[in-house]
Order: sequence, then structure tokens, then C-alpha cells
Amino acid sequence: MSLRAKTIYVVVTTLFLVAFAIPLVGLAQKGEFEEFLGRVNQKLSSIETLSASFKQVRETSAPGQKMEAGGKLFLDKPRKVLLDYDRPERQKFLVNDTEVTVYVPSMNQVQKYSLSGKLETDQLFVFWEPLSKLEEHFSVAQVRQKGTRLRYVELVPKDKATWEGLKRITLGIDPDLLLPTFVDVEEAGGDRVKMTLSNVKTNPKLDSSVFLLKLPAGVEVVDFSKEENAPE
Repeated sequence: MSLRAKTIYVVVTTLFLVAFAIPLVGLAQKGEFEEFLGRVNQKLSSIETLSASFKQVRETSAPGQKMEAGGKLFLDKPRKVLLDYDRPERQKFLVNDTEVTVYVPSMNQVQKYSLSGKLETDQLFVFWEPLSKLEEHFSVAQVRQKGTRLRYVELVPKDKATWEGLKRITLGIDPDLLLPTFVDVEEAGGDRVKMTLSNVKTNPKLDSSVFLLKLPAGVEVVDFSKEENAPE
């Protein structure tokens, strides 16, 4: 998988986890676990669309290297997501099934990618599957953190080869919303992507035009969807 594809994979996987994963929470008592998990599952199964504001922080393994970004996100089952960045610069990052389109207005450029390979597609959408499917791919443990009302769950890939580049994912679940509102994706090389959601709305009415990019005339199109053109 190319470096660009890995970056796309990390960001998009994070968003699908936040919106539609069925998380596991290893609570101290089995009764509490079953009750909480049941409520979370019920909430998540009722979601067809989602919108929210997001703050994204990428920390690299190099000391002092931190990149912050933010904007709004929109999701629509089964396989659509839009990240509409408004900082540090405007960008639109659209996933429609296995097609990925990145629009960078400052460059007057559109970049196209394809996740049509079976491995990448399975990785991208595994978090839309039932709980049993998620358990097939990850070992799950409760993570206790002081000074927060969120309940944290750590997901570690069972097959390192399949989930190349991914070390662990930590979910922070809001006990009132019954949704993950914080995700920490740690890559094998030490880089981390942290995403925090706010102003979360479930099942808003999203017009289909939300997932259509309106591009100006003369925009440059760079197509990386063909493997031979994809940068390493």
C-alpha cells in the first residue's frame, strides 16, 4: 500500500469507527457490560446518517511535530463520507464506496484514488459490520483514564500483516450519546491521529448533493487510481 493510500486509510478508518463501529466495553461487572453494550448497539444500529464538527491532530514520532486541522464531517450509510476541512486550509475529502476524491482549492487540483482492491476495501469497511466481525479482527481491552467522563476501549489488530501500519485504536465513548466522540489511531511507526467530535447530530436529513463536489472550470485532475500512477 502506498504512503498516500495509508494516510487515506488511517483518516477514513477513524471516521467510520467514530460513526458506526459496534464498540466493546470491558466493564467490571458482566451485568453492567451487557446493559451498556446493549444500549450502545441499539443506538448505533439506529444511525443511518451523521454530521459533526471535528478537530484532528496528527502527531509524528519526531519531537514537537504536531499538525492540527478541523472542519465538518458527514456520513451516509452504507459507504459515503465527506470531510470538509476549513483549517488550516480548505480541502474536501470525499469517499464514495471505493472511490476517494481530494479537492485542494489552493492548488486548483483534484486528486483521485481507488480503494478497489479487496484488502483495502475490507479494511475500510470492516467497521460497518456486526460485532462478531469486529471481534474477528481486533483484540479488545478496557482502558481506564482519570479525569474524563468518557469510557475508553482499546482495539489491537490480531493480524499485523493484514492491518499493515496500524498499531492500535483507542475509542472514547460518550456515555450519554452512546457514541465514540474521540478516536486515537496509533500507527506502527509511532505517528498518531487523534480526532475529537462535537456538535454530533444523528440521522440528519442529508441531501445527496452534500456528497457531490462542485469543481470550478479548469481544475487540474491528477488520477492516482491506477496502481502504476500511485506514488510510493
